[in-house]
Amino acid sequence: CRDAHATSAVCTPSRYSILTGRYNWRSALKQGVTWGYSGPLLEPERMTVASFLKQHGYRTGGVGKWHLGWQWAKNGPTDEDVDFSQPIGRGPTSVGFDYYFGIAASLDMAPYVYVENDRPTAQPNRTIEARDGKEMWREGPIAPDFAHADVLPTFAQKAIGFIDECAQGDEPFFLYFPLAAPHTPILPSPQFQGKSGTNEYGDFCLQVDDVVGQIMAALDRHGL
Repeated sequence: CRDAHATSAVCTPSRYSILTGRYNWRSALKQGVTWGYSGPLLEPERMTVASFLKQHGYRTGGVGKWHLGWQWAKNGPTDEDVDFSQPIGRGPTSVGFDYYFGIAASLDMAPYVYVENDRPTAQPNRTIEARDGKEMWREGPIAPDFAHADVLPTFAQKAIGFIDECAQGDEPFFLYFPLAAPHTPILPSPQFQGKSGTNEYGDFCLQVDDVVGQIMAALDRHGL
């Protein structure tokens, strides 16, 4: 690509612009990014590319890192007092996505739970300690079905599943696929370790390339 643009050097403002078509400075966030427990940055009733396409007959899906905030159900006074048994509010399915599977923020930000549509897929049952270095993540609650190293392959599987399902129908579809990689933690799967000829980060980038290739192959398989 020789004609690429970003409205900000970090991801949350860029995500806001990609989904809304608005300059990111028009949002409430003027610097930095949201966190795993942050409230929703997208304004109520704000049109997104997903809601626009849904209005025009598209089936819309999102798989990956949301990182635009949503409303966790609370069971206490602090942001971290989350009732994971309850649905989230003002998340992807509230702004035009028929289907969503992903995580609240970056993979190095708690809480470490998958959310499918508007509900966590499992409730955290322990606290994972922080890690430093290339495998850095912050301390926080983690669900029993969640492992940091499995997130990238899981996202690929869910995205391909959405494509396969939509390809069986006649309606057009839209997939928003924001990856959590190659952001920290840098966790290449075993089959990619040592394959880039550079370092762990190079191996992780190689795996990201492979995931994109899997998505393209799924589209080709259905003649899309």
